Amino acid sequence: MVARRCRRHHLSRTGQPKPTRPPQLLTWDQVPSWYAQTDRIRTGFRPVTQSTAECLASLAYLHNESVNIYSHLIPSLVFLVAAVVLFDVCLFTPLMSSRWYPGASWLDILMIRFFLFTSAVCFGVSAVYHVLVCHSRAMAERWVRLDYAAIVLQIWGSFLSGLYMCFYCEPGLRNGYWAMITTLSVITALIVLDARLQSLQWRMLRLWAFVATGLSAFAPIAHAVLIFPYGQLDKQSGLRYYYLEGVFILLGAVVYATHWPESSRPNKYDIWGASHQLFHVLVVLGALAHLYGIFSAFDWNYRHPRCPVPATGQES
Repeated sequence: MVARRCRRHHLSRTGQPKPTRPPQLLTWDQVPSWYAQTDRIRTGFRPVTQSTAECLASLAYLHNESVNIYSHLIPSLVFLVAAVVLFDVCLFTPLMSSRWYPGASWLDILMIRFFLFTSAVCFGVSAVYHVLVCHSRAMAERWVRLDYAAIVLQIWGSFLSGLYMCFYCEPGLRNGYWAMITTLSVITALIVLDARLQSLQWRMLRLWAFVATGLSAFAPIAHAVLIFPYGQLDKQSGLRYYYLEGVFILLGAVVYATHWPESSRPNKYDIWGASHQLFHVLVVLGALAHLYGIFSAFDWNYRHPRCPVPATGQES
């Protein structure tokens, strides 16, 4: 009888369940230390739920992870749609009896699509982590490791695609630098996935592992400057857009490391405008700059063939 009364109490006049109210948000000192990883964000915490369904329900109300979630969930879906649908429809499949790049090789298509997919995975895993961080410590630790691995995956995808465009007709150099970034990516992954290095005291090591891997881009850039006229290099590689990407990433790293702006005005940026949110936005802008760079480079290489036989974009 009690259960039936409770059921009637939660039904609306239309016979549908009434929407449940969001839980009361908590303050920094009301949640476990593994959850509140910085004391600069003081309010807006969801309760620890031990429930995936309740974590997912938090997508429908505002809390201090909402911007972190949607700032990567939406770009993840956009990059995924671009990789699966728009990429083929707009560029490489017959449309109105023609297409933009009829001579594009399978490797041309793979490199651009690979970057789109790695970015979609990176942003998607990040969004899921921020959704599930309120589930439990075990769940949060599991997904933060996956988050780190996905970041390494995107770095790898960025390098492979950028190096492909830079050394479009130099497969020996391209493959050598591919081996370099693959090795560095594996080392970075080992650092960020090591359970002993997951505490706050190793936060800067994890951050700078990513930054150092990213800065290794200057090695192939310096090499390319020595063998190509700079004006040509800029066009055939999309170099100016990679510089812009680097500015976004480094700015994001500085914001992330310094906890700015919440470190200067506690409580003001708990929901909107916190450093981690700015970091997310800057990373997305960096990915967009990189995407524009590799596409502009591909377009230039396609329209200015310089490779020996076999044809443009093919392996020699």
